[in-house]
Amino acid sequence: MKLPTLYGDENMRKPSGHPLIPNAVQETKQEMMREIGIKDIEELYTDVPQRFRVRRRLNLPQPMPELDVKRHVEALLSKNKTCRDLPTFLGAGCWPHYVPAVVDAIVQRAEFLTSYTPYQPEVSQGMLQAMFEYQSMICEITAMDVANSSMYDWASGLGEAVRMAVRLTGRTQVLLPRIIHPERLATLRTYVEPLELRIELIGYDPQTGPLNLDELKRKCSEKTAAVYVENPAYLGFIETQVDEIRWVIT
Repeated sequence: MKLPTLYGDENMRKPSGHPLIPNAVQETKQEMMREIGIKDIEELYTDVPQRFRVRRRLNLPQPMPELDVKRHVEALLSKNKTCRDLPTFLGAGCWPHYVPAVVDAIVQRAEFLTSYTPYQPEVSQGMLQAMFEYQSMICEITAMDVANSSMYDWASGLGEAVRMAVRLTGRTQVLLPRIIHPERLATLRTYVEPLELRIELIGYDPQTGPLNLDELKRKCSEKTAAVYVENPAYLGFIETQVDEIRWVIT
């Protein structure tokens, strides 16, 4: 009995090719290279300097069963110290984030698994459901009438908040800490450019990091729509003067 072939063309079953990868057949490779105008595969790497090319067999360990590989990698990783083992003073959003276990439990429910950006409501019911539940619960917790949802990221959320402050107060100045993520500041400038808003940066204590309250008081005026602070701050410390900052602007 003749066994069925993997491909319709019997000629494809040749020792020079991989049984499951048609492009591994030498004739197929040659045809592809002629089509793109090269004579050797090495020509595809002409942009890589010669000194960076490895022309020897790699010194790799022998194959191991999957379970052995898992144990080997875990043994190597156990030599490392992570942010859970040592104090962490990272800024720029790189600090360890605590995510309550209930979050994983909720987002794995079937009604949330289709979450996606809500451009096509008919195929993103999970996202719409998640946003509705989030807004409802925030209103219950805070006793607010409405809760906005959702922003793309931290930077766009800042831009929307500043524009709202300007719209509600009719003022034209916003004060921000000088130690703010540069990309976040750039996004904010883009958001408020049509408003002719004046953004001023406030200095900080170079020894401990908190906002310079004296400079804040000097720059704060009847034109100030909002003062923005971050916790943790961009450099990773906790801004402990939030109440004092609030009283400056109010």
